[in-house]
Amino acid sequence: MPMRRIAITLLVCSLPLTACTDREPEATPDDLARIEQTLVNGSELSWELVQAEARVAGRCMEDRGFAVHHPFLLHGGMYPDRFEGFASPYSRIPTVAQAEEFAFGQWVFYTETPAAEAMRSDPDYLAFVADDMGWSDPAEDAAHEEWQAQEQEYRDAWEEAFYGPERYAFNQAMGEAYEADPDAEFEPGPQPPFGGCELETLEFVYDGPGHRETDGEDVWFRPLPETPLTWVGDGTVYEELSARYADQEQDFLFCVEDRGYGEWEFDGLGWLPTAFYLQQLYAPVPDGEGGPEIPPLTDGAEDAADPVAYEFAMALDFAGCAAESGLRDGTEDAWARMYVERFLDRETEIYAWEQEIREYLANAQDHLAGG
Repeated sequence: MPMRRIAITLLVCSLPLTACTDREPEATPDDLARIEQTLVNGSELSWELVQAEARVAGRCMEDRGFAVHHPFLLHGGMYPDRFEGFASPYSRIPTVAQAEEFAFGQWVFYTETPAAEAMRSDPDYLAFVADDMGWSDPAEDAAHEEWQAQEQEYRDAWEEAFYGPERYAFNQAMGEAYEADPDAEFEPGPQPPFGGCELETLEFVYDGPGHRETDGEDVWFRPLPETPLTWVGDGTVYEELSARYADQEQDFLFCVEDRGYGEWEFDGLGWLPTAFYLQQLYAPVPDGEGGPEIPPLTDGAEDAADPVAYEFAMALDFAGCAAESGLRDGTEDAWARMYVERFLDRETEIYAWEQEIREYLANAQDHLAGG
C-alpha cells in the first residue's frame, strides 16, 4: 500500500499543527498578485544584475589586455534563483495537455532527435521546466569553449589579473593540494580579500564586497541580495498542503499503482522521483549512485522497446490520476496563499530587496554607459 512520506518541518509553526493547517487564509487576491509580482520582478532583475556585473568585469579585463574571458568567473558563478510564480509540487505532474505535448520532458534532454531539438525552444515546454532549469545564457557556453581553447599561460595570467596576486596564489595552492590528494585535509589559512578586476567590479556595482567575521577570521563575499523565498522552506509549506490534500494524495498514489506503475511516494518537498525513474530507461546510473530512492522499474518499463513512447504513456497515466484524484482542485491557489501568508508581515522587506537590486543594477549600467 502506498504510504506518504512525512514532510520535514523546516519552519516551526507558532500555533498547534491543527491551527496552522486549518486556519482561514488571510491573504487576499490582491496580496497574492502583488507579492508574487514583486518576487517575479526581483528574480528577473537579479539575473539582469548578474549579467551586468559580468559585463563590468569583462570591460575591466579588456582594459588590462585580455580579450577572451572565463564567462562564469566574471560573475563569480552566481546564478540567482529563478521564480516564475508560485507553483505547487503537484504542478510537476503534467496536465493531460502537457503530457500529450512533451510528457515529463525527460526525452527532450536525453535524446538527440529533430523533435527533441524543436521542443527545447517550445514556449510551453520552457515554461514547464523554467524553475528547474534556472537562469542561463547560451552565449556563456560558446564563450567557455573559446576560453578552453586558450593556452594555459594565457588562462593563468587572466586569472591572476582577475583575482589579484594574493587571491590567485591562494586559489592555486588550494587546487594543487586537491590534485595531489583529494582526500587529504588541507589548511590553507584565511582566504585573502578580493583583488584585481574582481574587486574593482564589486566596488563599482555593490559599493564593495560583503564582509563578516567567522570564528575570528575575515570572510569576504559577493553581496548579491538573497531572494526572500529562502525565508520559507518548501518543506514547511508542503507539510501544510499535504495535510489539507491527504486524501487526494492517497487516491493519486493508489491510482498510479492500479495503472501498473508500482508503489510511489511524495518526498518531503512533495516531489515524485519521475525524472530519476525515467533516467533508468535513457541513461542508467550504477547502483548506489545519485538520486533519491525510486520505485523499481516495472516489467513494462524494462521491456519497453521505445523509452520515449513509454514516457508519454506514463505521463498521460500520471496526468489522468492527478485529475481524477483531485490534486488539481484548488491546489495552486492554496499553495500561493500558504506562501503569501508567511510573507505578509515582511512585505516591506520584500520591496526593500527589490529596490536594493534595482540600485545595484543602476550602478552597473551607469558605469557601463560612462565607459
